[in-house]
Amino acid sequence: MGESSFTTSKKRIETIDVLRGFALAGILYAHMIIWYTGAALPAEVYAKYDSTPDGIAMGIFGALVFGKFFSVFSFLFGLSFYLHFRKNKSNIRFFTIYSWRLFLLFLIGVVHHILWRGDILAIYAVLGVVLLFFRNLSPKLLLALSVMLIINFPTHFYELFQRQEIKAEVSFPMEEEAGRYYALVQNEDFLSVLKSNWDSGPAKIKYQLESGRLLMTFGYFMLGFYAGCTRLFSAIEQNISKFMNWNKSSEKAVLFLLFIGLLMYMFNLVTIPGITVVPELKWLASFLFSIYNACLTIFYITGITLLFRSSYFYKLLKPLGAMGKMALTNYLLQTVFGLLLFYQFGLGLFDTTSPAINVVFAVFIFFLQLKLSEYWLKYFKQGPVEWLWKGLTYFRFSSIRKKHSGGGGSSE
Repeated sequence: MGESSFTTSKKRIETIDVLRGFALAGILYAHMIIWYTGAALPAEVYAKYDSTPDGIAMGIFGALVFGKFFSVFSFLFGLSFYLHFRKNKSNIRFFTIYSWRLFLLFLIGVVHHILWRGDILAIYAVLGVVLLFFRNLSPKLLLALSVMLIINFPTHFYELFQRQEIKAEVSFPMEEEAGRYYALVQNEDFLSVLKSNWDSGPAKIKYQLESGRLLMTFGYFMLGFYAGCTRLFSAIEQNISKFMNWNKSSEKAVLFLLFIGLLMYMFNLVTIPGITVVPELKWLASFLFSIYNACLTIFYITGITLLFRSSYFYKLLKPLGAMGKMALTNYLLQTVFGLLLFYQFGLGLFDTTSPAINVVFAVFIFFLQLKLSEYWLKYFKQGPVEWLWKGLTYFRFSSIRKKHSGGGGSSE
């Protein structure tokens, strides 16, 4: 998740906070639309809601959301890693403190995983330690390796030479556990869910490895670190031509790949619902989808950065910065909302509401989090979880409250 108080010349880089808020909005959409489940459900569950609104909601999910916003978040984690280390490259004590900080994040992630098995924080913490060993690579090598990983090239290369029968249907995450997980969320109480989530750790790691998602996440870490090394966000104005070129290039790639997907659908090479691909094209379709996800992620990052420079979109996007400043708190709070809405120990709406209705819930929760974040930051310097994490890191808890001036303003 990264530190919530990055500064450049003692001023927060607002664009990074806005990007975090944008990523949180997409992550919320991705989780809410499928009832805040953290693993696969039986394929027929996804296919049974076939109304036009549900089709639109799921279409947006598949084309514009799934696999795109966790990657924006991962990119920002890598960027935050650089901002921590740019002035401490040879400070051994700082490395020790940062490793301890990552260990604390791992513990937060483990607790979060027990509550909801879709947690990504523990994985971020482990990969953050690995990133320590890549910090001295040249920017060109960082960029080359990151591009190879974010398109999931190693996994697809391995699959190409596998001597196994190619399946026609796209495999869902942890597919073999889908039926059991469906029954768990549908029927079980709080303690049963906690125990099952704890036991699901090995299956989660297996999925991360076999799908290549672990490599892709690390690739975005490296890409974010590259952005930091080349000062892309520290000096946006000086690099504006790069942002514009990458935005245009990624836009063209996304449109081209969407056109290819449309052709495959028109010629019945891909069918929906069910997400079935003819066996001969399964590998190619999967690889193209990975490239599409990477291009769309870059389009989002560069697009939001460029839009935030205009006066109109600055006013429109600036509120996202409040969510981004307390990203860790908001990420965990989303889980609280999701569990209380859909699980049996809450309102029990799992598989009762449709994807379209779930999107309405997501919009409501998003605006609620936005207003809560703005209100909280009027009186406090950072989010409560960020404050706790920082205090445990340095074994020192400073005041979280802002000091208010006599005129009602606030300062840090």
